[in-house]
Amino acid sequence: MTKIKLILVGKTKEAWIRQGIKHYQKLLKKYAKLELVEIKEEKITRSKSQKNIVDSEGKRVLEHLKGDALCIALDVSGDKLTSEQFANFFEKSLNRGQSCFTFVLGGAVGISEEVLQVCPVKLSLSRMTFTHEISRVIILEQIYRAFSILAGSKYHK
Repeated sequence: MTKIKLILVGKTKEAWIRQGIKHYQKLLKKYAKLELVEIKEEKITRSKSQKNIVDSEGKRVLEHLKGDALCIALDVSGDKLTSEQFANFFEKSLNRGQSCFTFVLGGAVGISEEVLQVCPVKLSLSRMTFTHEISRVIILEQIYRAFSILAGSKYHK
């Protein structure tokens, strides 16, 4: 069975977002084993630069990027795919024998360069800006949509 891990910087604070995450966790069960890993986020203060913040968070993220999973960073400068292209990405990866995928969602100020270098795939959810919390629901929905497309289900229609 396909394994998908989401590494999330910070806790999901909003109850409605947690509900959305649970909804897609439930839907994804028939397609993949899903693991969510929340990493402690740095406090944003005037005395810390954004680089220091993402570097500290990045060190914690890197501890969870071991193994044979294909690492995918969600980054504003990443590739912008349609849902069909995203499904095709999964299909090609699965056909090459890749069965483990790790998605990295940074915190409020982004992802460190070190983490981006470790992730051979960089995806952007949109040209719009979303909070790092709402991005969690969006990527889970798109992962579910991709598997639904591959399965030929009516969800995508």
